[in-house]
Amino acid sequence: MERRLRERNPPAGAFTLEAAAGLRALAGGAEPPIVLGYYPRFVTNPYQSLLYSAVREHGLAPVPLSDIERLVELEALQASGIATLLHLHWLHLVLRDADGERDANRLADRFLDRVDRYLAGGGRLAWTVHNILPHDTRFEAAETRLCAEVAARSSAIHVLTARTREHVAPLYDLPAERIFHVPHPSYRGAYEDHVSRLDARHELGLMPDELVLAVVGVIRPYKGLDELLEAWDRVDLDGPRRLLIAGAPSEQPGVDALIERAALDPRVLIDARKIPADEMQLFLRAADVAVLPYRRSLNSGALMLALTFGLPVIVPAGGGLAESVEPSFSRTFDSGDPASLVAALREAANLVTPEASVRAAAAAAALDPTELSHRFATGLRGKLEPAGVEIAKGDPELVASRA
Repeated sequence: MERRLRERNPPAGAFTLEAAAGLRALAGGAEPPIVLGYYPRFVTNPYQSLLYSAVREHGLAPVPLSDIERLVELEALQASGIATLLHLHWLHLVLRDADGERDANRLADRFLDRVDRYLAGGGRLAWTVHNILPHDTRFEAAETRLCAEVAARSSAIHVLTARTREHVAPLYDLPAERIFHVPHPSYRGAYEDHVSRLDARHELGLMPDELVLAVVGVIRPYKGLDELLEAWDRVDLDGPRRLLIAGAPSEQPGVDALIERAALDPRVLIDARKIPADEMQLFLRAADVAVLPYRRSLNSGALMLALTFGLPVIVPAGGGLAESVEPSFSRTFDSGDPASLVAALREAANLVTPEASVRAAAAAAALDPTELSHRFATGLRGKLEPAGVEIAKGDPELVASRA
């Protein structure tokens, strides 16, 4: 079951109250406490709750920042002697509202200035590098500069694939001495999983003998669905096949046309809506193989979700996704070569074996969320504590008095 979190922004002062509660929950721990304010917070993907699931056992009190301006509260805690850390995740919100390149740079500067004020007060910064650049970026130069500046300011840089530094190197540098590697966890236990394959297919109107290839997740241009539909048209009808696309459509140009095209193809079943967490199992259990036809991607929650449900996968070669799979349960394709994707789709039937499913599930089992949360906390503290900055012993009552 996906962990249920509040969907509304907390009222003023709630961050400090949560920090106080978090520090109380750490009472008696062997490691000095740190209030970990993380931004942005997403409740539609359980990744953050899984990542932080065990960190309290390591003296880290994770508290979401609803807005970057709430850093003023993290600054106040730091000034009172409570050790704090700002943990950044995805950076796409920083430039989301930019109306041009100049405005994008202005927004980047404003964000960095805000972070710098926090750092000047003794706070520290960590960054999890989820993507090379934000998906479907409109202002690549500004996004690149923002990533480079965040990396330069970070005491700890968490990467989910071992070769992340190499993948981002053409655009910006990640200081090697600040990097620690902890993979993306599986979603074991995060989603309901009690529907059988036949029941899932019955619910979705799919026949038992169809070879079903599934794309699950938000429908966005960078995911290469246009290229996938082109390739799907070229796959020979050597048996009953169906392409299943399920996810909420973004508002980006071209998405409506893509959905219309898919809906008109009798070999495609598309459910273009936000899929509730308890329904996700229908699409994953109905599928034989998951397809990730991405143009460029460093990491993917959709990949981890597919492996969690024991699905073999088709992923782009040469990037971060290919590092997480092996030939026994995957096929790869060259994202710049349409014929390569067609060939991978034709090979999909060869992946539908009990052995491939067992290997895929085993790969997910090796990425246990609780174990990786412990590794994340250990790696993070390992990068913070050698810096020569003494971590203060926090006083929860003092924090509460500031709420």
